Amino acid sequence: MDSLESGGGVLKGGAEPVIDGRWLIGDWLADAGLDELRRGDTVVKVEPRNMRLLMALAQRPGEVLTVETLLNEVWADLVVTQSSVYQAVSQLRQVLGDEAAQPRYIATVPRKGYRLVAAVQPASLPRVQAVAPPTPAVTPLPPAPPEVAARPMLRRRGWLLAGGSAAVAGSGGLAAWWMLAGRLPPEQVRLAVLPFQDTSAHKLEQTLADGLAEQVIAALARHAQVRVLARATSFQFSSPEALRPLAEQRFVTHVLAGELTRGAAQLSLNLHLHGLPQQRLVWQQALEVPLAELSRLALDVANHALAALGAAPVAAAAAPGALPDAYELYLTGLQHQRSLQLPGILKAREYFQRAIDRDAGFAPAYVGQAASWIAQFHYGGGLSLRDMDARAQPLIDRALQLAPDAPLAQGLQGHLKANLSLHDEARRWLAPALAQAPSDVTLLTWTAKNEMDDGQPAAAGPLLQRAAELSPLAVPVQHMAGLAALYAGQYAAADAHFRRAMVLAPQHANGPWGQGLVGYARGQLADAVSGYRKALVADPRRDALWLQLGWLYLDLGLADEARQALAQARAQAAHPAEASLAALRLQLGDAAALRRGLAALQLPASGQHELAVDAALLWLGLGELARARQLLEPAVGLMLADPSPAWGNWDAFNGRLVLIDAAAVFLALGEPARAEPLLVQAEAFLARYRRHGNVWPTEPYLRARLEALRQRPEAAVAALEQAVGQGWRRSWWIPHDPALASVRAQPRVAALQARVEALAAADRRRLGEPARPGA
Repeated sequence: MDSLESGGGVLKGGAEPVIDGRWLIGDWLADAGLDELRRGDTVVKVEPRNMRLLMALAQRPGEVLTVETLLNEVWADLVVTQSSVYQAVSQLRQVLGDEAAQPRYIATVPRKGYRLVAAVQPASLPRVQAVAPPTPAVTPLPPAPPEVAARPMLRRRGWLLAGGSAAVAGSGGLAAWWMLAGRLPPEQVRLAVLPFQDTSAHKLEQTLADGLAEQVIAALARHAQVRVLARATSFQFSSPEALRPLAEQRFVTHVLAGELTRGAAQLSLNLHLHGLPQQRLVWQQALEVPLAELSRLALDVANHALAALGAAPVAAAAAPGALPDAYELYLTGLQHQRSLQLPGILKAREYFQRAIDRDAGFAPAYVGQAASWIAQFHYGGGLSLRDMDARAQPLIDRALQLAPDAPLAQGLQGHLKANLSLHDEARRWLAPALAQAPSDVTLLTWTAKNEMDDGQPAAAGPLLQRAAELSPLAVPVQHMAGLAALYAGQYAAADAHFRRAMVLAPQHANGPWGQGLVGYARGQLADAVSGYRKALVADPRRDALWLQLGWLYLDLGLADEARQALAQARAQAAHPAEASLAALRLQLGDAAALRRGLAALQLPASGQHELAVDAALLWLGLGELARARQLLEPAVGLMLADPSPAWGNWDAFNGRLVLIDAAAVFLALGEPARAEPLLVQAEAFLARYRRHGNVWPTEPYLRARLEALRQRPEAAVAALEQAVGQGWRRSWWIPHDPALASVRAQPRVAALQARVEALAAADRRRLGEPARPGA
């Protein structure tokens, strides 16, 4: 892709410049220098990238500009997909008051591109060169690894026809071409596999074609030297030439493409391997295989491509091949699961179950089925952690029984253990899985998440960098990298990752959710609420996001909004107790209402012991010591006996540490001996997380609670001041927190509360919301 000259507005590579100036476009005056649209007294700010798109169209009114042309001109400094163009056009139409069905400004030319149909004329002489290019919305893609950047250039060579090549699955009559010289060493190869094209008579086999290509990627990911791009990136492209932007940034050196034709009893696959960025044909081969051998085809294709690259083959798995119809059902399930949306996840589960019903010995189908339960838990499917574990673990057990060395089965077992906060056990599964498949981006991100959730964002960083090199267009990788940066207190880097996620997938909830988390961490609650609102527009089924938004509204003093958000969380959660406990904070000023709410509260029968401790904390605030003790004692005993800890970095990031809560209740009950080991454990937890580079705005607040319970008021107040300085905004809880009872009357604490309320008032004004009674 062409890039902008530094310091100017002229494009390299002969592309037309995007003119920067003032243009009359229909009823609007577009000022590219200010990124503004004016009409009468109306002034609308426009995103810089959208203004550049408008300028590209205004420069050639009436001319059809293809999506590829717009990508080259407007997104020259980024590698993005066509969805970015569609999103930008949609946003421009909204600002201009235009309609796609009856366009007055931007018309869609089906299967070609867009053209500007409004009258256009310059309002002043256009500035051919801008002082500086517009700031990109996200950071550029990470640099290529040094060994790739230093690779030698391929030289043109002659071609030979090779006869007698080994047939795949017993087929004959094959032709193979390959390049005689100019090969890269295998460790410098970065291979992309495009989705195979369906060339069958009725064009009904694209799902099979996509699934086979994905399985080729999975096989290549097991190679010790050759690196293969992940599906999330390579499947964004449909031709070798489209990969040129990634090749120029050294993310890819070769691309494997193919055409699939299905017959009555066999399948034909025409493969061709190209060197990039010259798009030079390196090798091609036509394969014909019986449908009965379908499940073995992906590995054979991978090894033929590796042979053409001069690399060693990947060993075959010990597990037997699947029945062909079970294998096809499994591939169909994978395509649904890749949507990363709840409907697709549930549909995938149906196909995995059908594959199991057809072939009970097919291990990957059990892995897919187990992964669907874990995904449902994460994507707002009304499933508790314990319920998810109860459904996923037996399926993983069966998969490991059938294929004990399968990397994805081992990796999913580790991922499940990480979800249960059993991080050391997770490592014992993830490490051998990643050793077997070092280019598997799913395994890399699962391993990184385990390190991050165990409070080690620095250890997650290199893993996520490798994942980003192998899948620069993967939204989950960007989101995970954003979370790691967030935990490390690197808010600008986190925001850049989340913005990139939004560019890559404008309709996905995780990008704006990440921006909401950055706003929360910075103490900028208006920004936090804005991010959460956008995320919930994209996916309103995420009960955890409704819960977090409810807490933000409580911090802002917006009682009605908090009540509505928490009601949404209760309605969609598998167990509504957590949202109900949060909603009871709205009754802190009404002891009778709080007592009624606590009496009616239904806690889960098992698991989530921290919720019982939270309820005990509220009973304590009402002076109901017997009720508090009744809840606390069994909950703490079960919590400490549970191998899955009820506390972790996510809870601490959100200002909750159940060890301190339980210790505060025990001290209020006059049992310091039972509180002491909990306080020691809490201090060790916070010290460990600080030592590993975690920077949370809530850490000083949690430390303040510890200091107050230790009867060190000066240290407690100083920690509270530090917390507010770092972005903690939950000071409304201070008058009700038993842990802070010894310091809440101090003048410095009252001053802190007044300061936070002033900040909240400013954020309410930014949101256009006044405070309401009862907050």
